[in-house]
Amino acid sequence: MKINYTEFSFEESLKFLENDVAPQLGDGEPIAICDTLTEADLLPKQVTSANCTAMYVKVIYKSVRSAKYKECAYHAAMNLILKIVQSTEILRLLNIQADGGLLAVFDTPMKKQIEEVINLSAMIRSVNAVVLTTLKQDLSSQVVTVGLDYGAVLCFNNAKDSLEEKFFAGDAMLTAKQLTDLKEDYVVISNSIYINLSEDWQKNLFVSHDIVENNKYHFAPLINIRMHKWVQEHK
Repeated sequence: MKINYTEFSFEESLKFLENDVAPQLGDGEPIAICDTLTEADLLPKQVTSANCTAMYVKVIYKSVRSAKYKECAYHAAMNLILKIVQSTEILRLLNIQADGGLLAVFDTPMKKQIEEVINLSAMIRSVNAVVLTTLKQDLSSQVVTVGLDYGAVLCFNNAKDSLEEKFFAGDAMLTAKQLTDLKEDYVVISNSIYINLSEDWQKNLFVSHDIVENNKYHFAPLINIRMHKWVQEHK
């Protein structure tokens, strides 16, 4: 997917929801996701090997008023999630998966960059609440879970024009998706992410949980304070 490194604007997002999304609840055609996937856009930047943070965003539904509301809420949320993810220049891969989830890979050789991705994750969870509030839906009707893992990711680029010779590979991408199955409606991180956080973040934000073979995952209901405040004021 083509990546546009642009700053995320909460004000512009509210205008988008009011002007472009809400009218679609009538008889109009469902809105489309703002960016269109093309094969040529899959590799905006190419690396040989980098220490990366993989993010997987999983969207599921509990109960919605109708299929139309479900589709509208998903497209509105994904539009804004795409904008949030693209607001940082450390983004290296962005793709919407066949199951409707979003996969992103960030180049994070420094701990402060890992924390930047966690901040983006908090915004992703909060912007979904903004969408549901705007559409007058129960906040539990659509659940967004974010999984994060850290590790080496390779980019193979053996031919200039052949997409088949260009691809990213790394266990972190699979693990990030698996983490979203462990704790619903949270930001869920692997232990490799956790050990790279400051002691303050470890103690005050995340709860730890054991999984198979003594590996741990950690989770927190992270939110963006500004967006959360807006939701509280407009519920």
